[in-house]
Amino acid sequence: MTGSVLLTGGFGNIGGRFAAFLTEEHGVDIKLATRRNRPAPPWAPTANVSVCDLNNLSSLKQACEGVGTVFHFAALNDRECARDPGRAHVVNVDGTANLLDAALSTGVSHIVYMSTIHVYGAPLVGHLTENSATRPTHPYGVTHLAAERILHGSSTQIKSTIIRSGNGFGYPMSFDVDIWHIIVNDLCMQAVRDQRLVLKSPANSQRNFVTLRDICRALHFVGLAQPTSESSITFNLGSRMSRSLRQIANLVADRCDHVFGYRPEIFESVLETSAETSLQFDCSRLLQAGFSTEELFDDEIDGILKLVAANLG
Repeated sequence: MTGSVLLTGGFGNIGGRFAAFLTEEHGVDIKLATRRNRPAPPWAPTANVSVCDLNNLSSLKQACEGVGTVFHFAALNDRECARDPGRAHVVNVDGTANLLDAALSTGVSHIVYMSTIHVYGAPLVGHLTENSATRPTHPYGVTHLAAERILHGSSTQIKSTIIRSGNGFGYPMSFDVDIWHIIVNDLCMQAVRDQRLVLKSPANSQRNFVTLRDICRALHFVGLAQPTSESSITFNLGSRMSRSLRQIANLVADRCDHVFGYRPEIFESVLETSAETSLQFDCSRLLQAGFSTEELFDDEIDGILKLVAANLG
């Protein structure tokens, strides 16, 4: 690896955890890109903070100076994309194109892009490999697939690695990160705040959940430890098996009992679906490359519960 490492969205959910992971476990020289002028965060105190905007090319070029690998996390989340699809395209798609231009002009050698399982469309059922058809309808999946194609289109000029992540969950480095609407984090919030859990989607529907720790480990593996020789490659990233929302709710309730000594009651606010729910998210390509998940669900959920309790207490 030559040059430092740039993380766009370096103060966000995945970016914050990855910055802490690289700093604490690997001692990597990192640069955090952010729209606001602020000091290095406590979880990455030696990081160089670069103020830039995905829609400001000159600021992106400045951020990319001296960088060997860019990890691109900055994007609107699913709710923001749904509220404003036009802005989602400007940030997620045009912003990625601008970052690519900046990377090419400053000699960056590798871009690792955080994409999503939702590029495969909805409902997410059946056997999904990296070669499965991509049919996104939600602006979140649509814009991430468009960004993927921009990077793939420049594979003769710069190496790109795409990570299509399952339903990532885990404790953010800062409580104010806007991530409390995702299912596991939301259930942990309910467990502490309400001491009960309400499932808002069919309890028998399946999703493939993956911990933030495994996401960080995979990003380090494909981006820095053992990048492939291919100029452009896509990896699915998820756990070895999918789980129903009922299973996840029971796990959160069990961990709440372990951490706090009470087990919240679970309420299913909608009926089970009669549609097919089985999901096999095939991550064998990443496994064959040499990476395997740890799947420490208990540790991750305990971390979320404790963070919520510390901030709501």
